[in-house]
Order: sequence, then C-alpha cells, then structure tokens
Amino acid sequence: MFTAAFDLEGPLSPQDNAYEVMRLIDNGDVLFEMISKYDDYLTLQNRPNYEPGDTLKLIVPFLLVSGATEEDVKKVSKQAKIVSGAKELIKWLQADAWDVHIISTSYEQHAHSIASQLGVAYQKVHCTSFPLDSFAEMLGDPEKELIRAVQEEILSFYFNVGFSESQRFKEFAARLDRFFFERAPRTRIKAIFDQIEVVGGERKVRALMKAIGDKAAIENTAVTGDSITDYKMLQKVRHNGGLSIVFNGNIFSLPYGNVGVACTDLRPVYPIFASFRERGLKSAFDVAAEWEDKWETFVTDPNLIPNCFIRPELRHLFANASDDAVFPRFNLLNRRDEEQLRQIALIHHRFRRLVRGDSTARLG
Repeated sequence: MFTAAFDLEGPLSPQDNAYEVMRLIDNGDVLFEMISKYDDYLTLQNRPNYEPGDTLKLIVPFLLVSGATEEDVKKVSKQAKIVSGAKELIKWLQADAWDVHIISTSYEQHAHSIASQLGVAYQKVHCTSFPLDSFAEMLGDPEKELIRAVQEEILSFYFNVGFSESQRFKEFAARLDRFFFERAPRTRIKAIFDQIEVVGGERKVRALMKAIGDKAAIENTAVTGDSITDYKMLQKVRHNGGLSIVFNGNIFSLPYGNVGVACTDLRPVYPIFASFRERGLKSAFDVAAEWEDKWETFVTDPNLIPNCFIRPELRHLFANASDDAVFPRFNLLNRRDEEQLRQIALIHHRFRRLVRGDSTARLG
C-alpha cells in the first residue's frame, strides 16, 4: 500500500482559515500575524511542549472575547478556494490505488469542508478538533479583562514598533510568555487550552504514523507540505526512505524535503508520485533532476517533454499555458547548502504569493 499525505493549507487550499477568521475582528489580521511570528519564535527556540502551529490555540482567547463562533469558522471556510489541479491530482492518485490522507493544523470545520470538495473521506482527515462554542461559557469577566489588556498590548507594540525581526520583538515575546505560560494557566483559560491539541509539528508525525499503520510502510509514503508546521513530518519521511515534497514552501520547510516543487497548479507533481510508486525513490529524483536541468527547454517547447514525465492532460495544460507559472520548477533538496536553499526559497516565494496572496504567503 502506498500512502499520500497532504498538508491542507497551501498544497490543497490557498486560504489560511484561522487567519481569515481572525480578520473578522478589528485589527485581527495584525493580532494573527504577531501571534504567528511568536509561534515561529517559540518553535525555533525548541520551547518544551510547544509545537509549530499552536498559533491556532493561542488565538482562541481573542476569538472568544470578540464573540466569534463555530458558524463563523464555517462561513469563512465556504469562501475558500481549491488550489488549481488539486482535485485532479487526488483523483489520479486514488485511481492508482494510493491511500490519500489529509494531515492539517486546520480547525475541523475547515478541514472537513475542503476534504469533501476534494473527495477525501472523513476518516482520512487528521485535523484540529475545535468545539469553539463550548469554550465561550468557560470565560469569566476577569479572564475577558486580561485577554483584552493583552490584545491592546499586542496592537500597541505593532503600531509603535512594527512587524520586524528586531531585538524589541524578543523583549515583547517575553511579555507574551508571561501571559500564555504564567498568567493564563492560573485562570479558566487553562481549561480551554487543555482541550485544544493542534495537529502540527510532532503531532503531524503521530497522525501520519497512525494513518500508515506500519512503521515499515513509511518508505512507501509520500508527504506534501509547505510550512513550519510540516517540517517534522517532512523530515520523518525523508529520513526513512520516503518521498518528501515541499510545494511552494518557505525556508522553514525546504531544508526538510527531498523534492521541491514550485507551481501554481498541483497536477504537474503527478509524475513524481508515479515514478516513486512504479520505480522507487531514485526514479522520482531522476525525474525531478531532469525537469530542473531542462526547465527552459520544456517551457519553450512542451513537445520535448518525455512521455514518461507527463500525462496527456498535462501536455494540453502546458501547450495552452498563457505564462510559465504552470510549468513546475523542480529542485532536488538533498545536500543543498544554505545559500542554495535560500535561492530556491526565493523561487518558491514567488509561486507562494501567486497561489496564496501576499498576506498569507508571509506567514510561517
């Protein structure tokens, strides 16, 4: 059995659902970006018992004091688009007998909505349980006052200092530490946090291992991710002989994959999956390497693309393309040095912005 596991936000849908829900709040976009930056900061510090993606837990107090509901999460999700070619790729993989799973930090209301559009069964979606409505009754006036005070502090810092990598952010992060790890745990907020387990970082690895059911099967597994929440899953599969794809990734994810793909459409990734399944990991690498070497030739004349690298639908797609954004930029990521990864990240950033938009693309 071959397993294909996809992160949802990025590879399958461009929307960051939690970010869009936060935008319903006054200055919610700023709050989310600051807390996301704090999430990156904690992850890079290797903070004990903290996983990348726990942003989705940390924003909950602010959602609650704003009066946000589960219905708001669902309404925002209904506006989400699907990445071009995602439906087709999943259909092709399922026809080839791949066991397709989605492993996502996303709140369940969003993850199941997108999965149903893509034809992925409910039980094959591993995401963050989020009974938001039940949390509202758990906050008292003291907690609400504390949350509003911290919210005001975050906004004040942003509008006076800005969103930067300055030493002042590290000082500000220490204030957030006091709220999230000292003050909040002494209030009813702790009971809310205790009920939220965001599926990010190591928890994505656990979800993946549960999905494939057999540690030995990891070498027959392909995972696709794009961000800091995926790096442990990407690393796990790469280190155990599987296919680890970074699709329109950022610098937090690229060092942990073995194949990088930058594109506005997900369908061109199919030859990598097919080569991996039919002839093994080296064959997948060979396809990626030849695409990387001959990209300009293929863009100039799609008829020169070997048949083994392409389905008829893809040749038609390329032949009728209005620009080169649908032609995948493949990179082998193994043994790339820091400067090479930085250059690859610049290419991915262009496509990340094209697919996800400027504001979402810069999130970790």
